[in-house]
Amino acid sequence: MPIFRRSARLPDAVAAHLPKGDRPLAFAAMTNGSYAVVVRDALIVVGEDGLGQRTAWHEIENGSWDGETRTFTITWADRERPDEPLVLESDEVEVFTSTLRERVQSSVVHHETVEVGGTRVRAIVRRREDGSLYSQVTAFGPLPRGEDADREIDALERRVREAVGLTG
Repeated sequence: MPIFRRSARLPDAVAAHLPKGDRPLAFAAMTNGSYAVVVRDALIVVGEDGLGQRTAWHEIENGSWDGETRTFTITWADRERPDEPLVLESDEVEVFTSTLRERVQSSVVHHETVEVGGTRVRAIVRRREDGSLYSQVTAFGPLPRGEDADREIDALERRVREAVGLTG
């Protein structure tokens, strides 16, 4: 006979601070007493004392897990913003991390990567929470200066934008 377990629930005192319409898909308790909560359109950090932050998926580049320190580190799409560590109470994070990854990937509409002067450059089109699309170009290292490199990067961004019907 199968054993059915009731899934864990976000504490009522914490859930009360979620924005209206944001239903938890997965969550992880943090060592500071807050919770990192995955909802359809955002990552929310919330505690019994209120909402800490709400970050739309298109703002997150990726996340990485360090099991030794139980730290999930968010890397932002805006590389100027410093990475954000979330120190979790438990290392049982598979549901949380896989759900978060799926939601981040849901904001990616199209991408292409090329090498420019030996540096990997990625152009990506992402969907904002309101459904609008935008493109972003990221270089993973130093870029050569000059018109040839600029033309390659501009052509890359133009291709990904045209692939999804964005003009201009």
